[in-house]
Amino acid sequence: MKKNIIITGATDGIGLAAAKVIASKNYQIGLVGRNPEKGKKAIETIQSKTGNENLDFFQCDLSSVKNIKKLSDEIKSKYSKIDVLLNNAGGANKTKVITSEGLEKTFATNQMNYYVLSTELLNIISESNDGRIVNVASNAHIGAEIDYENVNAEKSFSAWTSYCVSKLMNIMMTYKMAAMQDKVSVNVLHPGFVDTNIAGNEGSLIKYIVKFGAKLFARSVESGADSSIYLSTSDDVKGVSGKYFFKCREIQSSKASYVKEDWDKVWSLCQKFKEDIL
Repeated sequence: MKKNIIITGATDGIGLAAAKVIASKNYQIGLVGRNPEKGKKAIETIQSKTGNENLDFFQCDLSSVKNIKKLSDEIKSKYSKIDVLLNNAGGANKTKVITSEGLEKTFATNQMNYYVLSTELLNIISESNDGRIVNVASNAHIGAEIDYENVNAEKSFSAWTSYCVSKLMNIMMTYKMAAMQDKVSVNVLHPGFVDTNIAGNEGSLIKYIVKFGAKLFARSVESGADSSIYLSTSDDVKGVSGKYFFKCREIQSSKASYVKEDWDKVWSLCQKFKEDIL
């Protein structure tokens, strides 16, 4: 039976690179993106490269909790089961932006997005006999600390700090979700410093730092997608859960990321925001 995978941020960068390879493995793919034109182009590109026509596009602004809930309902009505959710979409903002739902936009896009989509789809992923959630984080989390009184930039805003904290939260959420259930494997990865459009058209410091890192460490978009593809499709990691990967190998995340009390705090924080908004 054909496997179904949902890939967010699938219209360019690492997401598109992963989608091309996974499509060649004959998966049914649901691509999620904000721009329908880019979605159409991505589907055409994947079809021409792989011959796989089992592709769907879902349009969603992943900085909105309500939009993500609507997306998850659309996915559940389209598919009877999901085998893999690849949470890849993310971003960074040069300036402080508070969404219409009251969340700082980097936190909303990078962490609440992963949390809401994962928790909403967990039951349908559990229907698979090899259900997987794969979260794209970053080694940018190393050295980050969470100030729970400043999650939405209530006290101060730093573009780089906000991004790094969101990636730390991705890792903590992964470990918590892996620990709390055993029906779905949940893993997280560092793609390396890859030259992607992470900061959009912001021209921000983050974009500069990430691009500088990409040039310095020279990882192509295709190389950056390696662990995403591996964790989503390889039999080598069937049943492996709660681990952090780079270049398809398990590595250690930061010391702070293993503090279980913080896993619980991050989980409770996200759940409260989700409940309050929905």
